[in-house]
Amino acid sequence: MMKQLGTRRELSKLFRNKRKNNYQKDNKKIKYPKTVLSEEEHLNKLKEAFQQGRQEYMNLFRECPEALVYTNIDGIVMKVNRYFENLTGFLEEKIKGDSIVYSLKPEDRAYFETDNSSYIETSISSRDGFRIEVSVNKSYNQTKNRIAGIMFSFREISHLRRERKIIQTLYHISQLANMDVSLSEIYPLIHEQLGQIIDATNFYIALMDNEKRELDFPYYTDEAAGDDEIFINRYCTSQSIFHYVLKIGKPVLMDFQRYRKMLSYGYIEPWDVMTNTHLWLAVPLKTDEKIIGVIALQSYDNARLYSERDIDLLEFVSQQVSSAIYRKFLEGKLKHLSQEYKDSNNDGKISVTNKLIKFRDEEKRKKESYIENKEKESSSYNSDII
Repeated sequence: MMKQLGTRRELSKLFRNKRKNNYQKDNKKIKYPKTVLSEEEHLNKLKEAFQQGRQEYMNLFRECPEALVYTNIDGIVMKVNRYFENLTGFLEEKIKGDSIVYSLKPEDRAYFETDNSSYIETSISSRDGFRIEVSVNKSYNQTKNRIAGIMFSFREISHLRRERKIIQTLYHISQLANMDVSLSEIYPLIHEQLGQIIDATNFYIALMDNEKRELDFPYYTDEAAGDDEIFINRYCTSQSIFHYVLKIGKPVLMDFQRYRKMLSYGYIEPWDVMTNTHLWLAVPLKTDEKIIGVIALQSYDNARLYSERDIDLLEFVSQQVSSAIYRKFLEGKLKHLSQEYKDSNNDGKISVTNKLIKFRDEEKRKKESYIENKEKESSSYNSDII
């Protein structure tokens, strides 16, 4: 009986070993013979990979969202991309083979003839003959210690230069507004600076005379009026755009269509012959939250000369003009009180002195608060530009 049991165990073990060996045999990795490429097939594979890589590079170059020009080491144009064609109007087949230096200003051509690869700002010619303000970067295509070509990238910076000019001009205007000279000297200087960043051919500063209850124009230039005061006086007595801005205390951009609509609503009265080529831009002059006048620009022949963007610009200038007027008002008031003090007798000196001190303290507090608010508005405007 024991011998028969042992035989069964041996048969069972033998069966398990055989099944295990069969499993390993079935799952053994099959080795396939390696494919041996011929030399010609190998070269074809390399050519195919090279052509694919070259095509991908050309697509990137062609569609790059920056104007690119590739030249040989002598500056002869070999390739330009689509963005350069759109920027300048020159197609690749027209400019290919020409020297790139002839599209630049003469004083900047030396940059392309040296090894200097730093950033520069210059201008290039368009197909229509216009100068395009651009920044230029240059990089070299080097292979095996030799220069195979040069890549130039151009970026239009006309808007950037204009924003720089605006910030610089507004800074100069703020300095002029604080000069220790009369208002009659400040007005033309501010007008001259403003004319550098916006068309200010027809420029007006109107102040409300509270005693006469009418407008006064201490400074204006009008190509139609010239020195004819009668021509400009019509803005003083009628319900013109100046009166309307004084009434609402907000900027107004008025073209012919808006002029007709405001007439139909009765907001204004006819003060001039206005056509579809006319355009007005006017903003209020404010001191200590009081409206004291209007500063305005007018175009007789271009109804698109000014835009909503120019409102912010003119408002900044109005702040500086208002600041200058307010400062001169304080100086005049203090001068009057000082003279009153000198003319008073001994009994009245104390009361006049107290009045003078009180006025100075009150006006100083108002002025500091006013300047602080204007500086916040000015810094906000400059940050929007940057």
